[in-house]
Amino acid sequence: MNGTIVVGIDGSAPSTAALRWAVDQAVAQHRTVTAVEVRQPVRLAPGTSYAPAPYGTTVPQGRGEHRLHDTVTAALAGVRNPPKVAELRLRGEIGVELARVAHDAAMLVLGHQPHGRTTEFLFGHVTGECLRHATVPVVLVPEQT
Repeated sequence: MNGTIVVGIDGSAPSTAALRWAVDQAVAQHRTVTAVEVRQPVRLAPGTSYAPAPYGTTVPQGRGEHRLHDTVTAALAGVRNPPKVAELRLRGEIGVELARVAHDAAMLVLGHQPHGRTTEFLFGHVTGECLRHATVPVVLVPEQT
């Protein structure tokens, strides 16, 4: 196991809180951080008027463009003796890719925003995928209020 702390970044407030937590842990434990942004491949919806995006149009990809570097820079602002932070952008299934990158890391850190059972059933849940595929401890950090 290497000393890297892997953090999943998606631009949400909980993922930003997770990155800040990971940076604090890296400073305290003399570790490095790898901030990972995973984009899912563009998929086409079925060609029906009942689909979320009818007649073969692309499915919206969520929060729009995210600036990984800006998030990392903001998380390091004001940190005394900041750790080395690597930035990694990937394409694929988010949970699977995060678990793959973290396969020999010290831990995988994710932001956590609880959803209802219906939302999880309909849209899947990255946290659940990471928990199913990860071979290292997974830390869930809630959004700071």
